[in-house]
This record gives sequence, C-alpha cells and structure tokens, in this order.
Amino acid sequence: MLQQGAQGKMTSGKLIFLGTGNPEGIPVPFCSCSVCSGGKIQRLRSSVLIQWNEKNFVIDVGPDFRQQMLLQKIMHLDGVFLTHPHYDHIGGIDDLRAWYVVHQQTLPVVLSASTHKCLCKIRGHLVQPPNEYETLAAVLDFTVLSAYHGSHCFLGLPYTYVSYYQKLCQVTGYRIGNIAYLTDMQRYDQEILSYLSGVDTVILSVSPTQESSPFLGRGYSHLTLSQAEDFASRLGAKQLILTHISHCLQKELDGDHHKICAYDGMEVPLCIEG
Repeated sequence: MLQQGAQGKMTSGKLIFLGTGNPEGIPVPFCSCSVCSGGKIQRLRSSVLIQWNEKNFVIDVGPDFRQQMLLQKIMHLDGVFLTHPHYDHIGGIDDLRAWYVVHQQTLPVVLSASTHKCLCKIRGHLVQPPNEYETLAAVLDFTVLSAYHGSHCFLGLPYTYVSYYQKLCQVTGYRIGNIAYLTDMQRYDQEILSYLSGVDTVILSVSPTQESSPFLGRGYSHLTLSQAEDFASRLGAKQLILTHISHCLQKELDGDHHKICAYDGMEVPLCIEG
C-alpha cells in the first residue's frame, strides 16, 4: 500500500506505463516487417497510470484505454490528465462512460484551454450538461488550465504543468514529483526548463530518422533522439525514458542497450514532496 508521510516529507508512489506505442501501436495492422511479424513486441497507444496515496490518475485516454484498464485490473479511477487532443491520446475518452455506469460519479479531468476548445468541437456531448433524455455519455468535470505553465493540486496530488508544441498543436506536459511526462514534444520555449529543472526522470517521445520513416519529407513531429538527450541533460535528469515508440523507431533502438525504452506494464518509482 502506498504511504503518505507528514507535511513536508517525501511520499512514494509509482508511474505505470499503460501503453508505449505511437498512433499505430505495435504490431501495426497490415505490416509484415520484422518488428510487427515477430510477435515479441506489443505496444498499446501511449498512456501512463499514476498511483499515489491510494489514488489512481491516468495521463491520456487513448483508443486502447478500455483494454489497458482491464489488463492492469484497475477498479478505481480518481482523475484524468490530458496532454492534447490527438486521437491516439483521447480516442478512448468516451469509454470513461463506464465509470459513470458503474459508480454514478463524475470524473475530474485536467486539460489545457486549447485541448478543451478542441473537445468542444469534436466531442461536444462530453462538455454539455447531462440530459436524462439523451444517450448516456461520460460525465466529466473539467479543470481548464488557462495559463501556459503553472503548478496546482489535483485531488491532493501536487503537479506542475508546461506547454510546448507538436507542429501547430499545443501540448501539455506534466511534472509529478521526481518524474516529468512530456510526450509529443517537437518544439518548446526555453522558459519551460525552469519548471522542470532537477527532475530525476524525464519521459519523452522521439521521432525515427527520416530514412526509416514512411512520412519522409514531412519533417519531424517529435524531438530527435539527440535533441531528447540534450533536453534531458539540460534538465539535469538522471535518466531519460523513451516512449511513444513506432515500429520504425523500434528497429533503430533494438540492440542499443544504452537507451531506456519504456514497455507496456513498466513501473517507475515516484517520489513527491509535501
């Protein structure tokens, strides 16, 4: 059981990778490459579970969310953080309806103003007041982050958030205790470094090289591996963990024992002060 210490003391928990794949996951449908046909590597779409003080929080609810909850045998969920509105990160948000079906309780969700605005357009039924005459949908209570960066508490869980971009899409990254989860970063302002400085572990997504990517010519949509390593170094992080891994990137990283690649079900110790 996770323990919470006295005020000002360190408390412990853990981060569990629910999924570590890119939008296609691994194996990729219709693909017969060595990674996808080998059968050894399975990656659901990227998401993590934060377990702390007997509470469960997820960061992102992609299209594999239902399967991830069942695989991890998660029977209780306290809150949700969203990073951005791309399908591989919110595609399972309607499956949060199961929480209301079972518990008849509203589920709190933290997200940026940009992501909330997009949800209003593409998932309008989730941001409308419940109507007893309409089809039952997930009942969500949104906390909208109006600033680009800041620090708050979510049901007692202290967190810092920063904003950066993937192409034109604003993405929110979260620092929880000694871990920073920063998926889908392609470009960022230098000021976010001060909010993240001193983290022990930074979790980043990286792009495969242009040579191995089928989207040759479109440019990188994530940091390159060298950029990710530089970013982690500038933060003073003790370890860099790679996630959001495509089958192309998997081929590049296979056999490189100097890189830490997350895998589905992997656990990382979490320490929170306060």
